[in-house]
Amino acid sequence: MTKTNWPALQREESDRLHRQKLQEEKTRISNLSDALDQANRERDAALAISGSKMVAHKITSAETDDSEATAFAIAGDWHAEETVRPETINGLNEFNLDIADARITRFFQSIVRLTTIERAATRIDNLVLSLLGDLMTGYIHEELQESNGLSPTETVLWLRNRIVGGLRYLLKNGGYKTITVTCNYGNHGRTTKKPRHATGASNSYEWMLYQVLKDDVPEVKWVIADGYFVYIDVYGRQFRIHHGDNLQYQGGIGGLTIPCEKAIASWNKANPVYMDIFGHHHTAQQNPRWICNGSLIGYGPYSLSIKAGFEQPQQTFFLLDSVRGRTGTWPIFLD
Repeated sequence: MTKTNWPALQREESDRLHRQKLQEEKTRISNLSDALDQANRERDAALAISGSKMVAHKITSAETDDSEATAFAIAGDWHAEETVRPETINGLNEFNLDIADARITRFFQSIVRLTTIERAATRIDNLVLSLLGDLMTGYIHEELQESNGLSPTETVLWLRNRIVGGLRYLLKNGGYKTITVTCNYGNHGRTTKKPRHATGASNSYEWMLYQVLKDDVPEVKWVIADGYFVYIDVYGRQFRIHHGDNLQYQGGIGGLTIPCEKAIASWNKANPVYMDIFGHHHTAQQNPRWICNGSLIGYGPYSLSIKAGFEQPQQTFFLLDSVRGRTGTWPIFLD
């Protein structure tokens, strides 16, 4: 049996612990040395910065150029005399004549406010106000005779007062040199049970309203549709403006985009345009080639029937730059 040499083993373990501690000290010293070098570099950089003269990059005010833009305000699908009771749509909206009146007032006020804001960057002398139709609901369904707040003839007079007041407000407060009002009749304001194509204008309460408004406010330029389309030219760019009911859309996948693109491609074969402007679908949506306006009435039973997504009552405002084309689009929220 071999006898264990305990003193030798103790010395060996002591030497091992000593070497380990020595290596740890060397590592700690190396880390401290690296930290000291980094601190010295940061000190030298700080001293160099403090000793140099700061020269700030100078940004001057933009020079005033000759840029010009025309403002567009899009109005449609007011359905002014229709009543929407909150309990019929899960409390998502309410609409009656008093609410319609307040929203119409806010619409005209917002046109002036947005124009004033944008004049900080460009000259805006001209306004195009597009009345897309369905400003009224009418009696095209029997239930509307029970629920509407006014009859069709009463609604025409009610709308006349509000639109004349709005135009007077724009003339007085907008600072525009010219105001052009484009007018389309919708599918709701008709006097007939079914829509008419060739005689749609002559059977429309809205077309009659526009003719009266033309005499009420001769200070503005009126472009009233006798057919489905209105065409106007602004800065050499042609716009095709219509109510939107000829765009067949029943809530399919992809939304309005596919039916709009197909219809516009077909219409452009005969008369290519810079942009289409339309409403009817109670959906605020846009792309580079078209703008779909929202509605003043907001979410209601009709929105449910066409599978439209919920959105706040709104109309549309945009600028057309004389050189760059459409440069900005803003919603006009009405509540």
